[in-house]
Amino acid sequence: MGKLEKIEKYAAKGKADKLAALAHDSDKSVRLAAVSSLGKLTSNEVSLNTLVGMMDDSDADIRKAVAVALGESRGSYVETQLRYCLSHEKDEQVLEAARNSLEKIKNS
Repeated sequence: MGKLEKIEKYAAKGKADKLAALAHDSDKSVRLAAVSSLGKLTSNEVSLNTLVGMMDDSDADIRKAVAVALGESRGSYVETQLRYCLSHEKDEQVLEAARNSLEKIKNS
């Protein structure tokens, strides 16, 4: 079973700890899939902390995926993290994802 298949399996079972480990894989496609799956489990503290910790990843595509994933969550902590992103991020696509996620949270 490949890593992408494992991600699907872990997400279905709510195994945030396993997804968190894969979020730091050397393969970018694995990392992106893990981030997306963690976004569906943001009520889990491990998921949320993993995503927030990845907001300063060196890869803009990962930061963008994290901003989108955080948009699936709620709460002042997530809003604060996304606002921090807006004030410190340089990549326009990441900024757009953060703005969209904040808007999504605001309208939910």
